[in-house]
Amino acid sequence: MLLKKTLIILCCLFSSTAFAERWFEVEVLIFKQRPAPYLQEDFSLKQPAITDTNTLDLLTPLYTKQAMQACIDGDKRFQQQTFTDSLVNTNPQSGVCNNSTDLMQSYDTLPLTPLAPSQESMQQTYLLSAEQLQFNSQRQALVRKGLTPLLHTGWRFAGASKSRAPSMVLFAGKNIKTALNTAPSSYENPDFISLVATKNNYFEQPAEPLSKWELEGLFKIHLRHYLFITASFDISQQLENGEIESARFSQFRRVISGEVHYLDHPRMGMIVQIRKFNH
Repeated sequence: MLLKKTLIILCCLFSSTAFAERWFEVEVLIFKQRPAPYLQEDFSLKQPAITDTNTLDLLTPLYTKQAMQACIDGDKRFQQQTFTDSLVNTNPQSGVCNNSTDLMQSYDTLPLTPLAPSQESMQQTYLLSAEQLQFNSQRQALVRKGLTPLLHTGWRFAGASKSRAPSMVLFAGKNIKTALNTAPSSYENPDFISLVATKNNYFEQPAEPLSKWELEGLFKIHLRHYLFITASFDISQQLENGEIESARFSQFRRVISGEVHYLDHPRMGMIVQIRKFNH
């Protein structure tokens, strides 16, 4: 009896170890659909925020690091021009390149593909480099059809159960600002008071978020005999009155590794492939 219990325990430990060592890579290509003039869906309804208790954000640290380096290198996005500079035509002051600055707000539009370094490890989840992505022909086909790719990325991860698998934080596209968060980009206003009061919005933190990315959401993959995708996104656009309208994209699907899957929505489409990695 003792021997039987010992064998059962060993089998469970072996199965758990083998499960943890099953690594995959996923590639995701998200694009905007063409406007549908006869679309009957109402996107004016407010949706609850997309949340999860277990999330992983690999994009923000990467984009922040790249923006910080651009700031140090003197990128014009981070240069502040004072009123005195505009009068005497001198070079603008250097921006503040430290962690107190919301460097993410320096992006008007995020890169289509994050510039992640190439890796081959199996230690923790990491983004794929541009060279490791395989949907280049699909992306070119979308452009030829007049569609706009928003995000082309991927990552490697260990297979995990639904309760343990994190939801990847994904965002892309334009930085859509409300009217309250729109500041003049130049000093052509003849009003002296307006000139003095104007500030660069990269260097001040609003009391509440006044902007959002064109695409924002969570993408989760879990393993339970099969692979399952849970995707929730808001695809947003700015209306003529300055307000931001968001359409909710929600999908839950069982998928097979190696197959290319297409997830559809009136406002966006997604091409996904999960591939086995080193097994």
